[in-house]
Amino acid sequence: MFKCIYFLSIRIMDVVDHLFKSIYFDANIYLHSEFCSPWNMEADNPRLSSFHVIAYGNCSLSIEGKNELYLNAGDLIFFPRNIRHHMFNDNEEAMISTTLICGKLDFGEINNPVLDALPEIIHIKANEMDKYPWLKSLFQQIINEAEFGTEGSQIILDKLAEILFIYIVRYYIKSDQNDSANKQGLLLGLADKQICKVLMAMHEDLSLAWTVESLAEQSAMSRSSFSNKFSLLIGNTPLQYLTHLRMQCAHQKLLNSNESIISIALTHGYQSEAAFSKVFKKHYGLSPGKARKKKSIISD
Repeated sequence: MFKCIYFLSIRIMDVVDHLFKSIYFDANIYLHSEFCSPWNMEADNPRLSSFHVIAYGNCSLSIEGKNELYLNAGDLIFFPRNIRHHMFNDNEEAMISTTLICGKLDFGEINNPVLDALPEIIHIKANEMDKYPWLKSLFQQIINEAEFGTEGSQIILDKLAEILFIYIVRYYIKSDQNDSANKQGLLLGLADKQICKVLMAMHEDLSLAWTVESLAEQSAMSRSSFSNKFSLLIGNTPLQYLTHLRMQCAHQKLLNSNESIISIALTHGYQSEAAFSKVFKKHYGLSPGKARKKKSIISD
C-alpha cells in the first residue's frame, strides 16, 4: 500500500515537472530597501505574480476586504495573481527598521494551470521553513546576495527568483496549506485517482490523437461522467486543457530549438503545419514562424 502511494506521488510530481518545463516566465527582483517606521508602501503589479521577502524587522500587510497579516523577519509572501496590497509599519515610537526584498514574475499568458491551481496568497512563516531546508537555504541565499552581492548580483537575484517560484509551488504541494479544502484546479485534479491517470497520460504523450472518448478510457469512466468530473475539478474541458498544454509545450520547443515547425506540430498532436499554426495563432496572437523570429530578434 505504501509503495503504491509512493509511486503515485512520484508520478504526480512528474506531471508538475513537465508543466514547469513547458512554462516560460521572467523573474525580476525589483526592490531591496530598508524602511524605518512609520512607513507605507503600495504594491500593484497588473498581470504579474509577485512576492515579498521579509529579510529583517516586521510589518503588516493589508488587502481590501481581508484581515491584516502580520509579517516577521524570515517570512515570505507570494501572490500568484496580482492583488493590490499595502505593506506598512505605523509604529511612530520605536522607529522599527524593516528590510524588504520584492520580486515579480511575468508568465506572459493569461491562463496558466500552475498559477490557477494556487490560492490567492501563500504565506510561508519563518518557523515553517525549518521543515523545508531547501526553501530556507534559498531564502537565505536571496538575502545574502541582496545584502552583500557585487558584480552580476542582479542577474543572480533574478535567477534565484525563478528557482524560488518553483520552490514555492513545491512547498505548497507538500504543506498543510494544500489540504483537500484548499485544493483547486490542477492540484485538485491530481488528487483524484481517475483524473490523475488522465493527466499523466496526456503529459506522457502529447502526439497521440486524444479524444474525449480515449481520455475517458484512461479514467475507466463513461464519456459524460469523465467529461463532467474533469471540467468540475480542473475548470476546463478535457480538450481545452489538452490544447493549452500542447500550445505551451510547443511554444517552448519553438523558442528553444531549431526543430522544424512541421516536426513540432506532429509531436504535439497536429497532423499538418496549417492546423497547428491556426491553433497557435489563436492562442498566442501570432504565427509560429513570427513567434520564433520575434524571439531571435530579442536574443540578438
